[in-house]
Amino acid sequence: MTICLSPFVSGCDSGFGYKLAKRLDAKGFVVFAGCLLPDREGARGLREECSEKLHIVQVDVTDEWLVRGALKYIKENIGDNSKT
Repeated sequence: MTICLSPFVSGCDSGFGYKLAKRLDAKGFVVFAGCLLPDREGARGLREECSEKLHIVQVDVTDEWLVRGALKYIKENIGDNSKT
């Protein structure tokens, strides 16, 4: 069985998603933080407060092309972050 150690969290611009991404990063996970606006305050805060293991990914879950782009980015950057 493979366990993924690279969670994707949507809604990281603020609120629960923001706090969850910070918490997972602090616990050592490679986190893909989905932000609607990657150049705004929420994403900037994550960049400043979290490690380099946290990746900001632009995503709008109502936009199929942005979701596909986020998936492509994650696949390209996930590396070998799984345990078997």
